[in-house]
Amino acid sequence: MILLLLWVSLAFAAEFCIKPVENPYNEPYLNYALQKKVESAVLESGHSLKCGKDSIDILPLVKELREVPIAYTPYQRVSAYNLTLTVAIKDNKEERDFSFTVPYSLPTGGLGDLPRRQAIDDALGIIYIEFVQYFKRRY
Repeated sequence: MILLLLWVSLAFAAEFCIKPVENPYNEPYLNYALQKKVESAVLESGHSLKCGKDSIDILPLVKELREVPIAYTPYQRVSAYNLTLTVAIKDNKEERDFSFTVPYSLPTGGLGDLPRRQAIDDALGIIYIEFVQYFKRRY
């Protein structure tokens, strides 16, 4: 019975070809993280990754990456931001937007861009759940 269910799920699974991320912002880490999240969402939703003539082309797009200062130190330096991330999944027929806002702080300058990367990961972690649901419902 289990083998039959496995065969049925594989027989009706779609094949996706994930194209490189289109990103108008100079943020290579966002490209990497978004590509990996889309690939994981396709696999988790029961589909497969394969670029061929029968595969569905998926183009991940970054539509908005915005950081708004929300807190300042006594020395008038920004210490916290709200990061708003809007991405889209585009196939041959439609384009679907996903968006989320997360706060992050910069307690010291010695951390570099690690808090910002963590904020990108946090936003994509929430959006990832919507990716999986989208691929399950749409295909």
